Amino acid sequence: MERPNPFLALEPDANCPPELKHELVAEIELIRNMMTVIELYVGDFFNSAIALVDRPVSQSDSSMV
Repeated sequence: MERPNPFLALEPDANCPPELKHELVAEIELIRNMMTVIELYVGDFFNSAIALVDRPVSQSDSSMV
């Protein structure tokens, strides 16, 4: 005997209004744009930090050995 799928009851039968679809798409685009800006700034910050840490040591004082 096969039991009915309880998750089918969670799916709504109604359609989404066009205004709500537009608002959802706008919100998703805003989040995507914010993540792009954050990724650019964080990436530049870490690249700068790595460049400062990995500076080559000058060999001009090698005569003091």
